[in-house]
Amino acid sequence: MRARFIHLADVHLGYEQYGSRERFDDFARAFLNILDAAIERQADFVVIAGDLFNKRAIDARTLTQAYEGLQRLKRANIPAIAIEGNHDRSYYRDGMSWLQYLSWQDMLCLLNPVVRDGMPALSPWNTKTQRGAYIDLMGGRLRVYGLPWFGASTAKIAENFASVLSNAREEEDEHGIEYRLLLMHTGVEGIVPQMHGLPTRAQLEPLHGLVDYLALGHVHKPYEFEGWIYNPGSTETWSAEESAWDRGYYVVDVETDSAQTGASNGALPLKHSTHHLKNQRRPFYRFQFSVEGLGDPATMEEHFTRFCRQHAGALDAREQPPVVEISLNGLLSFEPGALDQKVLEGILHEHFQPLIGRLHNVTHDVGFVGEDEGLDGRDRSTWYLLERKIFQEMLARDARYLPTAEQWARTLAELKELALQGEDPENIALRLREARAQLLS
Repeated sequence: MRARFIHLADVHLGYEQYGSRERFDDFARAFLNILDAAIERQADFVVIAGDLFNKRAIDARTLTQAYEGLQRLKRANIPAIAIEGNHDRSYYRDGMSWLQYLSWQDMLCLLNPVVRDGMPALSPWNTKTQRGAYIDLMGGRLRVYGLPWFGASTAKIAENFASVLSNAREEEDEHGIEYRLLLMHTGVEGIVPQMHGLPTRAQLEPLHGLVDYLALGHVHKPYEFEGWIYNPGSTETWSAEESAWDRGYYVVDVETDSAQTGASNGALPLKHSTHHLKNQRRPFYRFQFSVEGLGDPATMEEHFTRFCRQHAGALDAREQPPVVEISLNGLLSFEPGALDQKVLEGILHEHFQPLIGRLHNVTHDVGFVGEDEGLDGRDRSTWYLLERKIFQEMLARDARYLPTAEQWARTLAELKELALQGEDPENIALRLREARAQLLS
């Protein structure tokens, strides 16, 4: 059997980043670019490993963008299979998510198994109930399973699902299943240091050998393990911290008749080859400008102008107008009130001509820096350590937070940074709810 599929995740349609309608459309353009590539490459199907939408309550324009992309696939007879991510899930009072709506409209197949006592039921896709744990494609020789976002329960659900798959393996072999693909909306612990509560690589190991390809989402940074675990990263730049990551999508070619060898440390043959491709998206740049040693505002403006000219000159003039973020950091050598941020923002816009130009002033002056415990105030990392230390001490006063005060302090620092970046309050609240569920469990 030969097959080709596209694996993407974390599209986040509907994200009006920085309040920009153009950025709202950028997320849709990235999505449509990948679907057009799927059609051009004659893919047999497309899998979306969660977070098609950026938030649960979407507007008509966001739904139209999703519908348009999925309609292109449908016209090309390319099935779309998806799972719900943490951003897609419906509110309990609503009962139906927008992904479920699209499934009922026959625009995609939304895999979502029934789970009882932590054990997913291995039921086939049912077009009448629009529910099921798996769907068979390619004449019944390729099976796609799906597990949506389970949050802190993910590791246990994955372990139980491996047990279910193991028990069903003989029956599946009798039905001629040659290739197995599992969609999960989860990351792997340690890929992004500030993301906690995810399953470890070892906790996913029980699935090894039971599925040929584990298609992940949730973490916006691309990574892969041992020829069977793959995460493509987000299709657009969801936050400034991601600007350096090469995100995109996978093109996967399946060949079961002559499986390659040398995969998984030689233990198991590979039945696929993968190509991670970067889709078209708006350039997003993040720079750090140090104010150390600049004795007065005029000197700072001179150095900042030179800095912007140099970095803007290195960019490709053929690119779209970029998003540019510059952080001013370090120890100020003059009165903070003399720093004219409007002038610096004008210099930024003059040289980069960006779609969005943002200047973050995270400088500090001698009067706010303590000298105890070896913190000299001249290294930005020590400033973050001091901030987290203060958070931790405050949290430790409450018995509920004392056991995890250090983890809570990291979370608060992360939430503060998201707020300073102008992040959507609903997304900040969602991150807080996730952290609370993990840390209070």
